[in-house]
Amino acid sequence: MSDDDALLRLTRDLGDRDRGALGGKAVGLAALLRAGAAIPDTWVVPVGADPSAAALAGLAAVAPRWAVRSSATVEDGTGLSYAGLFRSELGVPADGLAEAIAAVRASAHSGRVAAYRERTAGRSPAAVEMAVLLQPFRPPVRSGLWLGRGPGRGRLEWTGGSGETLVSGAVTPAWEEWTTEGRTAGSERGAWESGGQPVGRTCANLQEALGVPADLEFAQLDETLVWLQFRPMTAALGEAPDERDGRRADRRAGRCADRRADPGADRRADPGADEGEQVVHGIAASGGLATARGLRLRDVDDPCWEPGAVLLTDRTDPDWVPLMAEAAALVTATGGMLCHAAIVARELGVPCVTGVGEAALARLGSGRPLAVDGSAGTVAVL
Repeated sequence: MSDDDALLRLTRDLGDRDRGALGGKAVGLAALLRAGAAIPDTWVVPVGADPSAAALAGLAAVAPRWAVRSSATVEDGTGLSYAGLFRSELGVPADGLAEAIAAVRASAHSGRVAAYRERTAGRSPAAVEMAVLLQPFRPPVRSGLWLGRGPGRGRLEWTGGSGETLVSGAVTPAWEEWTTEGRTAGSERGAWESGGQPVGRTCANLQEALGVPADLEFAQLDETLVWLQFRPMTAALGEAPDERDGRRADRRAGRCADRRADPGADRRADPGADEGEQVVHGIAASGGLATARGLRLRDVDDPCWEPGAVLLTDRTDPDWVPLMAEAAALVTATGGMLCHAAIVARELGVPCVTGVGEAALARLGSGRPLAVDGSAGTVAVL
C-alpha cells in the first residue's frame, strides 16, 4: 500500500462496499455528509495501512490536537453496534498519533470484545479488522446522543462538556422525548436549543434524511452542532416516558445535586427513601424481567462476583462487558438510556435500569433478591 493510500480524506462517496477497508464508523460519517450534516474534517487510516511519519507529522499543520477513533469493520452495523467496545483517544498531540493509532488497533482484540462476540455468537461477523479515524479535536460546550424510536420519534440525552461522560454513563443526563408533533416530555423545563433551533427537532429531521431510526452522537462547538457518529438502531428502546416521569427525573436530578453538597439532603427531601423502601425507580434502559440476588461491585475484578446475579455498580465502562454478559440484569447509579452500557445491554438481551442514584444503589446492595423490570425502569427488593 502506498503512502497516498495509507492516509485518506473521508468523503461523502463512501458506502457499505468500503466497510471492509475503512470500517463502519467511516461509512456512517459518509452517510451523514450525504444527509447534509456537518462533521469534523476526517482522515482515515485503512485496515492494514501504515502511514509514514512524514504523513502524520503533516497533520500538525491542520490542528495541534486530535481525536483518534476506532472504525472497526464490525462496528456500527445494522445488527450489532459494538458500542464503546473499541478504544478512542481524545486530545492527542500531533506527535503522539502513531502511538494512539496502535492503541486503537490493539483494542480490537480485547477481552471485552471477545465476551461480546461470544454472547452474540451467530450474529457477529467472523473477523474483526480495524481502520482508524483522525479528526481535529476541540473540547465541546455540550454533548448529545439521539436514539430513534421510529419515523419522526426519538429520545435526546445530553450533558455539558465532553461526550465521554455521557456515553460512558458517568453522568445521569438531561433528556427529551420527541415526535413529529414536537417535544413531548423532558427532564428540563425548556428544550435544548443550538443556533436558535431545538436540537431535538434537528435530530428528528436528520433521522428522516438518513431514512432509518438512527443512533447519533454529536457535539455543540460554540453555537454549531458537529455530528460525530451515525449507526442504524440495533435494538428497540422501551416505551417513552410520560410527563410524570419527566417530573420525577427532574426531582431526582435535583436531589443528586443536593446530596453532593449535603449527604443528608436526599433523605430529608424524600422521606420515603429509607432502608425499608421496596421499589427503586430509574431509567428503563433495556427491557426484560429478571429475579436474582443483587451484588454491588465497585471494581470489575471484584472476586465476589457471581454469574447469574444482578450486577449493581455506580457505572460501567467497556471492561465490564464480560460481567454484563454473565449477569441476570444490570443496575447503575448513573447513566441514561443512550449510554454505551445501555446499548450493549439491549444487544445482549440483559435487563438494565440506569440512573437510580447512589443512595438507592446502596439500599439494593443488601444482598437480598431483587426483581428488575428493565421495561418499567424499576427494581424491587423481595
